[in-house]
Amino acid sequence: MNGDTLLASKWDAAFDLARFLYVGFFSDLPAWARYAVLGLGGSATVYGLLSWLRNRSAGPDAGETVPESETPVR
Repeated sequence: MNGDTLLASKWDAAFDLARFLYVGFFSDLPAWARYAVLGLGGSATVYGLLSWLRNRSAGPDAGETVPESETPVR
């Protein structure tokens, strides 16, 4: 690549993806399908946010368990 190449920013890509999803899905879908897609997407977002918060508030020692040795070492 030479210095004259202009690359799009990640915000332009996110905007283009959002516009593609809006036009592709929501402009031609009937209302019941549109609400179903929005409900599933919203519930997946809420579930992901709640699980992230649960893992974040649990602390570093909550998920790690070290098994005890059953045979003593001599």
